[in-house]
Amino acid sequence: MADVGWKDTIGCLIENPSWLICVNIIDDVANAIVMAILPFNMKDLLVDLMLHYGGKWITKPLLVYDEKYVATRRDTSANLLDYDKIVEEYTKNLGFVLVKQILVKGHSGKFYFLEGSEGIKILQCLLNEQFKVVNFFAVDDFEETVFAPNIIHHSEAYLVECEYGTDAETESDDDQSSDDEYNFDELELIKMLKSKEVNADLSHYKELHPSMTFKDLNEARKIVNLYSLANSKPIVMEKSDRTRLRYKCMIGCPFVLLISQDGKGPGFKVKTLKINHNCEDAFKNPRACTSTLAQYFRRKVQNNPQYKLKDMRKDLKDQFNLNASTSKLKRAKRMALQKLQGSFLNDFNRIEAYANELRLSTPGSDIVINLSKDALEQGKRKFLRTYICFNALKLGWKEVKNVLPLSHHRYFVRHIEANWMKRFRSGEMKKLLWWAAWSTYEEDFKDQLSALGALSKSASKDLLKYPAQTWCRAYLDTICKNQMMDNNFTESFNSWILEARGKPILKVFEDIRIKIMNRLREKEEDASKWTTDYSPKCMKLFIAYMRIAQLCSVDFNAASKAVFTAASQRQMACSRLSKQPQRQQLIHSVATASKSCQIHEK
Repeated sequence: MADVGWKDTIGCLIENPSWLICVNIIDDVANAIVMAILPFNMKDLLVDLMLHYGGKWITKPLLVYDEKYVATRRDTSANLLDYDKIVEEYTKNLGFVLVKQILVKGHSGKFYFLEGSEGIKILQCLLNEQFKVVNFFAVDDFEETVFAPNIIHHSEAYLVECEYGTDAETESDDDQSSDDEYNFDELELIKMLKSKEVNADLSHYKELHPSMTFKDLNEARKIVNLYSLANSKPIVMEKSDRTRLRYKCMIGCPFVLLISQDGKGPGFKVKTLKINHNCEDAFKNPRACTSTLAQYFRRKVQNNPQYKLKDMRKDLKDQFNLNASTSKLKRAKRMALQKLQGSFLNDFNRIEAYANELRLSTPGSDIVINLSKDALEQGKRKFLRTYICFNALKLGWKEVKNVLPLSHHRYFVRHIEANWMKRFRSGEMKKLLWWAAWSTYEEDFKDQLSALGALSKSASKDLLKYPAQTWCRAYLDTICKNQMMDNNFTESFNSWILEARGKPILKVFEDIRIKIMNRLREKEEDASKWTTDYSPKCMKLFIAYMRIAQLCSVDFNAASKAVFTAASQRQMACSRLSKQPQRQQLIHSVATASKSCQIHEK
């Protein structure tokens, strides 16, 4: 049996006190037979699980794992092996962020990729009294994918004698069960090194550890620079070549750091470390170079591309008591933006996937993506514009007709100007457009159109494609109490999302979506607190006009036109308001209502 291969022929031993069966079967049916007879094969078999972590993978020329720590689980029932529990062990207890792959080592030292419960069952079939030490390895989400054959293609002979040995540090004890205690300090260090998050106070870079390893010297330099910045220490590079880095602090400070090649692999590790400092904080830090500052400010620049240099200087001063020149900060910001350029491009590549996700999560929403026709003609796909309207907002606008049947729609004249002037670029025509919009009576509007038609009949004709009732002051009735031609709502919204507009496009969409969602919730909560049928702001405005109206007298001429007379010099607002017909109508209504109330009281 020792020379029997798994792929060509499978020999599964079914051990029972009364009988022994050997089943031989060819490739494709093997898995089904394994899963069917597995419970008999694993009866009462106890195995030792060796969970390797904290090391690193070396992929060339051969796949090798540079071991560091091992967590041992002894006398585990082979029947109880579970893929999800192994993943949970790595994520909950061994400092992994997200397990991307699980690998197992065969008795010959070859690695195999283990996938789901099917891989576990095949592994269980390979276990026996001579091979019952299982070495598991995991690949974290931050690590590169490891390429190894799947265990379903296992071709090693497995009925052989094998021993297990390791030079790695282990947390196990022969007398302990599967509930071994962990070295939580080491686990926290490993988790920190894996995440390497550059946050505001660089809390993950406050300390160096004697067991730290690095992929190369560039990575070591970055971490030491961030450590120096986080602790405000003036660390100086004393030696730098292809094989080592040596750092010291200012004269009299005992700090020493030596990083050189790791004899067990191609990486680098800390060889000498005297961590104590007796120096003062550095106002000017030699390790705060342009690349280090770019790395520190990268997330802030991504979240706010309008991040100003004076704010960058203030943050460094407040956080690390560091003084950095304006020219260095300019270079750091430029470098950060250049590095972020890749994330901008990646977001555009994922925009269609984002749109599909929105369609699935918010049914009924309108999501349209337009591509450049010119680019398509050249065989390229280039983003042009997108339109997103969530179903809840769409239903809300439709409901306006039911709740506010007399509501009016108006066009923003600047938008009309921008579209109309794509064909007609004359400065004189632009003046006539605005004079037409400002016309307060119909004859004046027609005169402006005639003057425009004298310059260009097509210009006048194209302008009338926009209904005059939506943008000309002469046609705006007194029901709407605002005669402004500017769309301040849109301008306010543009200012509201200004911070998000400079971010990668998917981040822009998410920021706007969340801001709108929160605003709708806040407005709903505010409306639920109303004590009347009208909003507090409307009532406040109404009361203010009521007070003005009480100090004004209302008279009528023969044409039944209202004439307002201010009661005092302090109420000259009445005469000024008479130039604004909509607000005059409001004052008139309030004054009439006020006088009616006084008559009723009498």
